[in-house]
Amino acid sequence: MSAAHLETGPVPATQHVAIVDGLRGLAIALVILFHYWQITWWVIPLPFTGGQHNLEALQVAGALGVELFFFLSAFCLTYPQAKTMLEGAPLASLAHYTYRRAIKILPSYWLAMLILLVCFPTLYPTSAERGYWVDVLMHLTFIHNLFADTHYSINGVFWSLGVEVQFYLLFPLLAWGFRCQPWLVCAGMVLLALAYRAWTHTQPLGEFSHLNNQLPGFLDLFAAGMLSAYLLVWLRQGPAVLWAQLRPWCAGLVLLALLVLALLFADLNQARGAAEGYALWQSAHRLALAGIFVVLVVAGSYAPALVRSLIANRVTVWLSLLSYNLYLWHQVVARVIKEYGWWPAATPVPMDDPSWRWSMFVVAWLAALAWAALLTYGFERPLLQYGVRGVLARLRTRWQQFQQANLAEA
Repeated sequence: MSAAHLETGPVPATQHVAIVDGLRGLAIALVILFHYWQITWWVIPLPFTGGQHNLEALQVAGALGVELFFFLSAFCLTYPQAKTMLEGAPLASLAHYTYRRAIKILPSYWLAMLILLVCFPTLYPTSAERGYWVDVLMHLTFIHNLFADTHYSINGVFWSLGVEVQFYLLFPLLAWGFRCQPWLVCAGMVLLALAYRAWTHTQPLGEFSHLNNQLPGFLDLFAAGMLSAYLLVWLRQGPAVLWAQLRPWCAGLVLLALLVLALLFADLNQARGAAEGYALWQSAHRLALAGIFVVLVVAGSYAPALVRSLIANRVTVWLSLLSYNLYLWHQVVARVIKEYGWWPAATPVPMDDPSWRWSMFVVAWLAALAWAALLTYGFERPLLQYGVRGVLARLRTRWQQFQQANLAEA
């Protein structure tokens, strides 16, 4: 569900902006900044500082965009549940829920797998330990992230889809409990996440990072997304005049949350030098990130337009539209360009060429955007709008029209 489709209710129109879309756009931008920093080692300089200051902390923290994706996923799944609870809206059937999740996730995922396995089999090799077909089957069933040797195979970013789909399978049960006791269910999820992450700290350091990135370790982020959806629907029952008066306070909360997030990014940049420092930092700060995300969604929905535009603007909302295909392909696009020498450097090691680093960064961004736009507008959106049968029917109709036009010309 897109935040742009939140229904208007008895609250100011400022609440019904594309905050979730904007945050999704920021999430994919963060992830790309992180991976392209890893691929090019180009640190973005701040303008007019003579290279003395840069955005390295933001680039390093970009992997946290995945945490934001998990939060937003839970929000979007729970929003209809909250409407049922608080506004009496009809609840979609389990079959409808399953279809919408499948038509969103599977076609683009299958297409990416097919292209990578056929055209670029050495880019992310399948597991030598388990064998080609076992690895493929594990990816098709979304259990590949559970094992270290298949965690990053076929496509490095696929691991998070394993976590997502596992949450999708669990969600109907969580939603049933949430409709009865929303606060209790969310509290239980948070406690389970904290207990699980505490257990991962007792494991060998080499296994910790892998274990920490399994579904139980993210349950507090999912819980925060669920609770945000509930709070947003609950709060919008209040009188419009109240929220008009509270708008400056909401703006302050959003700005404070963004400031704290920037400070956390800087702290992460300092912590990354230690062994497993990144994973340890993530584990320790995941609940704090969840709280910040709650503030950005709930307070951001009521903040003045100028503050909202920091999150939801034309750029971030457009990136949100492309976000799934951008996520699936951005790293692949950059690695293909780099490893196949499609953007040559002046040095044997490309990262030794300063001009290559920044130009490769830009070229990879543009190529990823173009490819993701093609797949989104030409493949994903038609399937979401018309379904598989609808798309096939339209293709048949256009083929018949093409044949008739050729016969008429003959």
